Amino acid sequence: MEIRFEYIDNVLIAHLQMFLDRSGAENFKYVLSERMKSGEKIVLDLEKLVNIDNYGLDALLAMAQKALENNSLIKLARVSADMQIVLDITKVYQVFEIFPTIEEAVKSCQEEGR
Repeated sequence: MEIRFEYIDNVLIAHLQMFLDRSGAENFKYVLSERMKSGEKIVLDLEKLVNIDNYGLDALLAMAQKALENNSLIKLARVSADMQIVLDITKVYQVFEIFPTIEEAVKSCQEEGR
């Protein structure tokens, strides 16, 4: 699991690479937890995420819970068709707002922060 970070208009963008599976889920939670500040707005870019398993789904849900506790916000962007099927089947889409582009997710974060 590789994560590249950048800020766009004060929103933290986390570009996830390759796999969010058993071997990467704990690292994902650790790295994102370390970067998440109180009140942080975060967009997870899933464009290059090619595989997710139950450990990865649990990690996403754990980070959603941490964001709630931290008065932060996490949204998903650029979810591939294959990943969307997984999110639909597991109903993870009920926890996260999903946007087709990073720009739309950032805009939503900014509007929600007003």
